[in-house]
Amino acid sequence: MAVLISADSACDLFPDLYKQRGITIVPLSINIGEASYKDVFEIGPDELFKDYERTKRLPKTAAPPPVDFFEVFRKAAENGDSVVHLAMNSKFSSSYQNACIAAAEFDNVYVVNTYTLSSAQGLLVLRAADMRDAGCSAKEIYEQMEKDKQRVRTYVLLDTLEFAYRGGRATMLQMFGANLLKLRPCLLLDNQGVLSVCKKFRGNFQQVCREYARFVLSQPNPDGERAFVSTTGMDRKLFDEIVGIVKDSGKFREVMTSRAGCSMTTHTGPNTLVIFYLEK
Repeated sequence: MAVLISADSACDLFPDLYKQRGITIVPLSINIGEASYKDVFEIGPDELFKDYERTKRLPKTAAPPPVDFFEVFRKAAENGDSVVHLAMNSKFSSSYQNACIAAAEFDNVYVVNTYTLSSAQGLLVLRAADMRDAGCSAKEIYEQMEKDKQRVRTYVLLDTLEFAYRGGRATMLQMFGANLLKLRPCLLLDNQGVLSVCKKFRGNFQQVCREYARFVLSQPNPDGERAFVSTTGMDRKLFDEIVGIVKDSGKFREVMTSRAGCSMTTHTGPNTLVIFYLEK
């Protein structure tokens, strides 16, 4: 029996990493005005804000319906395969719940609520693919993912609170205060899927990015394996500099980079920088 590894498109293993690692993607829907697009396959993050610039109306994301997961799980079952599906944070989306509804119709389908998203979710998906390639069973992979998701560390540096405000995650007063004081918040997404402000940086974005990288690298007990440096779109030279800082720290065996996809970009806006890794 083979093991299929699947994830919703919030995992950001694009443009082709999911293909290279044999991972099946179930796309979210991205809704802009009256139009709806399949994430990754019909729209990318660089296309998100063309309408916003004119209307100030944010795109909206929608979880895949249960039938989309059902089709993936059905094909696997027909092939005699088992499935481990890694879903984005259930507190941000109903993607996990919808996958569970579909999984209930099958034996040997395991659904993990990662309590995270973007390349942090991607880290777990890659670890699941590593275990599959090493010959582990779906149950073994599922049980390890339930442990590993407790070790994910996600620190999110925002350039602006504008998009969090327009998406209902920050008040006008918070946005005004941050803009007035030139504060750039660093958010912690904990292993229960809850966002909180863990630090505030002040100054120009370039200097703040360097301070942020040093702050994240000063945190204790990284596992020393993979890390992702991700952005929703920022100056390439600055991004490469931050990637170099992470690599030069020697704290990780492998440092990967990613362009955050539609789900994260919609809610944080451009110029967001994130370093993802796992603790020991």
